[in-house]
Amino acid sequence: MPPWVACVSRQAPCPRAKAIDRFAISLHCRHAALSLRIRSASTHVSPTAINYRPNVPPRNVELYNTLSGLNNAAEQYVNLSRLQLALSGLAGENAVTRVAVLGLKSQVGAQRLARLLVADPLADKAEWEKKLEKSPEEGAVLLRFGDENDAHAPSPLYKIISVPSRVLETHNLEILVSTLNINTPSSTAAQATECSKDVVLVPKLQANSARGTPVPYPVHKTLILGEGLDSALAYGQFTSDTADETDNIVKLAIELPTPSKASEGADISTSAVAINSAIGAEGLDAIRTSVANAVTYERNWFASGVPTVSQWILSELRSDSPVKPVQTALISSLLDDAEATIAKEDAEQLQVLASSTTPEQLGAEMIGYLEQWAEKSHRELRDNLDEAFAGRNWRKLAWWKLFWRVDDVGMITEEVIARRWLVSAEKDAVYLAGRMKQAGFPDEVRPLPGYGEVDAYYKTPADALGHEVSIAENHETALATAVNPPAPWPALLSLTRTTLLATTLPPLQALAQRLILTTLSTTSLSAALSALLYASVSTVSLFEASAVAALGLVFSLRRMQKVWEDGREAWKVEVKEEGRQALKRTEQLVRSIINAGVPGSAVENEGVEERKRAREAVAKVREALRKLSKE
Repeated sequence: MPPWVACVSRQAPCPRAKAIDRFAISLHCRHAALSLRIRSASTHVSPTAINYRPNVPPRNVELYNTLSGLNNAAEQYVNLSRLQLALSGLAGENAVTRVAVLGLKSQVGAQRLARLLVADPLADKAEWEKKLEKSPEEGAVLLRFGDENDAHAPSPLYKIISVPSRVLETHNLEILVSTLNINTPSSTAAQATECSKDVVLVPKLQANSARGTPVPYPVHKTLILGEGLDSALAYGQFTSDTADETDNIVKLAIELPTPSKASEGADISTSAVAINSAIGAEGLDAIRTSVANAVTYERNWFASGVPTVSQWILSELRSDSPVKPVQTALISSLLDDAEATIAKEDAEQLQVLASSTTPEQLGAEMIGYLEQWAEKSHRELRDNLDEAFAGRNWRKLAWWKLFWRVDDVGMITEEVIARRWLVSAEKDAVYLAGRMKQAGFPDEVRPLPGYGEVDAYYKTPADALGHEVSIAENHETALATAVNPPAPWPALLSLTRTTLLATTLPPLQALAQRLILTTLSTTSLSAALSALLYASVSTVSLFEASAVAALGLVFSLRRMQKVWEDGREAWKVEVKEEGRQALKRTEQLVRSIINAGVPGSAVENEGVEERKRAREAVAKVREALRKLSKE
């Protein structure tokens, strides 16, 4: 309760003096209405107008400039809505102070409490009071000093009600009445992205003309009104993370039954206070009925707890310093929040660096994975190929079975390469590439300097298919593919497999067919020669002539056996050697990538520089605020 109201209540003036006071108040309110409209048009700035720059008083220029610099250097560490409110407070001689009265579940109680805070006990019940006592309409309500008949431009955020109150006029005060529902899923999601302090000090108003998008409306102080102990507990859980930071700018008022004695000595510095709006309304109605009820009014007024709330709202609004204490508290709160956010990011970065591995450790870890992969792959190449070459299918390609298995050579050898040649190694290479990709290593590279073997490995063979050359002679030029464009290194194994299928199987198949043809031709010629010899020379017996045919058959079969077995062994050696070379080249290439290091390691320094600039900007604002406070 304002001091002048308590003084009038104790002296109990006569009805004539009361009428004179009413006339003076009415005249003063009408006179101030015009000045209010002019003042409001010049000082009220949209909460989203960050780039607005009015004519700043000379004494506030330094603080205003440093605070504007905070917007550029630490925009991700401060609440921009509260920062704009602080800038607008420095732009005028007597800036508007915004106070929010938020009901936890309903706006009805908040409107009734706001009515008690600004109502004149010596005046009759005004029309604006009747509006506040009714059930609230959709949207918030903004109480602003002025004549009740003032016309206001419609706003999609709130409904403006002009109140001829000395409290609002003297302290240039505006009161926003809205709700703060802390039990909805949306508020839980909001709390996950911003702290509860910002949610309370920057209420989100529902804009009817913006598709329901909430619009922030920053305030200097916030009064939270709850009903019963359950709401107090719910609010305590909601603000558990910032309870120690909001004692001076946020207060919790709880509607409780009438206490046994009046709370005249209540401390306004406490973070919570018990009130009873019904008792305060009864006292207000009593003194308006008759000045003789001043004692009843005073008793009910102090028992309601409303004076404590009123004193807390009006505290720090008047001062001889260039900047109001409430404005100083707002700037200090912004700086504290920025420093806390910077310190939190520093701690998170240190935790990440402590838990993460250094480039040397990361490289050693990747080298270990690579060596494990290489060892396992070489063992797989040896064991699987030995098992395949000792198996039943490979024995089907014995030299004496070629006469009826010659068409199966390509199928059996293709099965060996497709199912037995580094199948698991290729899959493990993909997993290893995923580890390296996650660690930040590139997965696509060009042949590195000094990799002449890799370039020579992929070139077109010079020998044409169909020539009578052994597999061993064709080994140096058997593989053919082109890998000049960048390609993921795990694809080297699959490229080698494809090359083996395309370049080694046709020569082996052709060799088998040539040997069958050569054997049959040699045998046929020797048989013909034997028959001719027997028929033309009478002294040659049948046995002697058959010896020539037998000699040709043995010679052709022996040659077929030797050449085919040598060709099979050469192909086995080639497949094993090409697998070993592919694993070796892959290991060398991956090792060179790991030794080159992880690119883009300067990102961490960028974050450090940003936080350093933000700290410097905060220090400049504190220094400017300290200088202004000493003036």
